Amino acid sequence: MTVKNVCCWDLEGPISVLDFAAELSKLLSNNAKLGLQKFNMGEFFEMLSEYDDYLIEIPGVKEELNIADYQPGDTLRLVAPLYMSCFSDKELVRLAEQNLGLLPGCTELMTILKKKWDVYIISTSYTHFANSVAKHLNIPRDHVFCTELNLEKATESFLNIKSDVDFLVKNIFQQFLTNDKKLSTVIENLNEFFWSKRESDYIKAMNQVQVRGGIRKELAVEAISEKVKVPISEMIALGDSITDINMLQRLKDESGIAVSYNGNRFTVGRANVAITTVNNLGTLPIFEYKDSIESFLDIWEKNYNNFYKNPKNIPEELISREIKSYFVKHQFVPEIENLQNKSNRELDLIIAKQKKMRKKVRGWAGNLG
Repeated sequence: MTVKNVCCWDLEGPISVLDFAAELSKLLSNNAKLGLQKFNMGEFFEMLSEYDDYLIEIPGVKEELNIADYQPGDTLRLVAPLYMSCFSDKELVRLAEQNLGLLPGCTELMTILKKKWDVYIISTSYTHFANSVAKHLNIPRDHVFCTELNLEKATESFLNIKSDVDFLVKNIFQQFLTNDKKLSTVIENLNEFFWSKRESDYIKAMNQVQVRGGIRKELAVEAISEKVKVPISEMIALGDSITDINMLQRLKDESGIAVSYNGNRFTVGRANVAITTVNNLGTLPIFEYKDSIESFLDIWEKNYNNFYKNPKNIPEELISREIKSYFVKHQFVPEIENLQNKSNRELDLIIAKQKKMRKKVRGWAGNLG
């Protein structure tokens, strides 16, 4: 088969409302093995997610800590030993299959896209969740790039982490809570814990994991381009968080279509298109008008105020009858904007809209970077 169209999707955000690792963290509060029942481990995950943003955003920090290979989304590396200790591979697959958290319109959208598009998933998410979602959507496993977490291979020598966990949660995290959840009060402690204790069992276990985030998402795009012989300039990528910044920037730099999908300040700054929508089917115009994207965006934006409250008012000549019928059926209209001709003030407004929609669609996971 000759592949003419290739799209790359981040998983958590553009396809699923869930953050699987964050959901696993919440479950640690119910797991007796590490004795964390008294702690809100969802908030613990939020602390580490904020710490992840800090490591990526503040210039010189990675160099100072000698962790140049640290990438956006490596939160999943920081928490991996907890999951290694408390779950089995079978349990994680079962938990994934119980709740895929697919966005409205997702299954229908993928059925439509696969008629003309080669669909890939590039995700920081662990294999258990990413492969479960792909299986449900009939996306081949070799079209999934994600974070390998093989719990079967986690040896006992790496799982003697009780004392490390006690210090991390009962000391550092408790200090974070005591100080009104101000990350600045525990940054030095986190730096010491994760990057100075190279020989601790917790760190040995952590270092078995390489998260598919940041530059590793960009490398996945390169691998896909090479595999299918389609230049990156002809591809579409959709992401919503800090883990997607390299992937989106690469497509933007090469004049591909880089979409901030219900994103935040991290993705809006790296993308050339923003889609703000309650339903996955809101992305359809980008795929249909890929080869005339600039003119489509111009007309869509100029007329948006005339139809955004009622999809029946979308002019017949603006989008196909088929796409309009989906919008009418599900009673929504996506906001689709060209990010390349916006002022800083306009970009700030788009960021605010995207963040609001992100939280509306994803719930508490929408607060994560």
